[in-house]
Amino acid sequence: MHKGTGLRVAALIGLYFSYFMSYFIKLSPSIIMPVLQQQYNFTSAQTGFIASMYFLPYATMQFFVGPLCRKLGTGPFVGSGLLISCAGLLVFSNGSTVAALALGRFLLGLGTSPIFIGLVYYMRGSFEPSHYARYYGLGIFISNLGSIFAAAPLKAILKVLPIDDFFLILSIVTACLGLFMIIIDRHSSKKAAAQAEGQHILAGLAKDLKSVVTVPILLAGLLMWLIQAPSLVSYQGLWCTKWTGTAFPSFEHLSGLSGIAISIGSMIASLLGEKLVSSFKKRTGRPLGTMLTRICLLHIGATMLLSISKLQDSALLFVLSMLCDVLFGFTTGCIIVQVGVLVKENTTEEHNASIMGVFNGLGCISQQLAQWITGISIDLFMLRTGANMAFSLTFTWLAVLFGLLTFASYRLQKRNK
Repeated sequence: MHKGTGLRVAALIGLYFSYFMSYFIKLSPSIIMPVLQQQYNFTSAQTGFIASMYFLPYATMQFFVGPLCRKLGTGPFVGSGLLISCAGLLVFSNGSTVAALALGRFLLGLGTSPIFIGLVYYMRGSFEPSHYARYYGLGIFISNLGSIFAAAPLKAILKVLPIDDFFLILSIVTACLGLFMIIIDRHSSKKAAAQAEGQHILAGLAKDLKSVVTVPILLAGLLMWLIQAPSLVSYQGLWCTKWTGTAFPSFEHLSGLSGIAISIGSMIASLLGEKLVSSFKKRTGRPLGTMLTRICLLHIGATMLLSISKLQDSALLFVLSMLCDVLFGFTTGCIIVQVGVLVKENTTEEHNASIMGVFNGLGCISQQLAQWITGISIDLFMLRTGANMAFSLTFTWLAVLFGLLTFASYRLQKRNK
């Protein structure tokens, strides 16, 4: 293997592992926050607020990550972010108040913010365009390994290892990975410096935002992105374990399987979704947006079925709930991968990463709001109903909102024709 190729592959592997870590950090509150909520007697609204603070800096940075990758180089930028994540892990693990825990999550969001768009930017510029969907899908697959680890395996680990010790180990691993990325891709900083002259980040951001809101197909893609982003993080990233344990007290010890089932569905989508969509397009001659609209409708159905499956504590409904989780994960995984392909097909190489940054930034704002607002919604419904019904009603109105977004996206695609 050529030396340059070997370094590119090594950097890609480092980015994949970084993406694994970012998903683990993003979704681990579904296991960790219920423990802290009980330990410190937080309300659901406080719990949702702490978890959501991850997304405030993460979302803000998404608008600038694409241009900053071009200016600083992917490896140095991502590596520096991982070192900030290390600090966030230490702060979070030693916190006991809402303010301290929120600060830890804030630093974690800031530190992991370059990873996803950095991966997109690196793949687009370092490998053959025809391999993009394959590498992108593999990245989603690996990230879901992180989400699996953030579910039942993490729950099992915390039964034998104190949270402080676990986070100390995790912070050391994160710091080592950050240094690896800085070293292995140091040549990209030199390349970026040579290309940085004349680049104006704010002007580029304004142009990207204008493209997203004025090009109908990109705006349609954004609306579909805003379906998967808040639903995935509010359900898998915060409430799925607690809701499953509440709905099925007889199977509370298996509640961590809910997050794993979602990740399995998303992994199936990352491996098989591209083939299924390509087959559909070839067979029907219809555009990618049509398939995405159908996937969004299926996702709404999966969200509604979750509420129905968790209405009674029985083995049959528990199995049905797990199957709904798989379907939920499959549809979100398909949306993530295929919207990324949709953006690639409708943007230039130079602006692909920055447009995806706009998508991810707006998506992360919706994720922060979703984690916080679902916590408030659950508290309010709980005043009039039981805990299980409060979860069901909360995710039912989310499904209605997703239906409106799907309809708006469909109308925009009609305009694009």
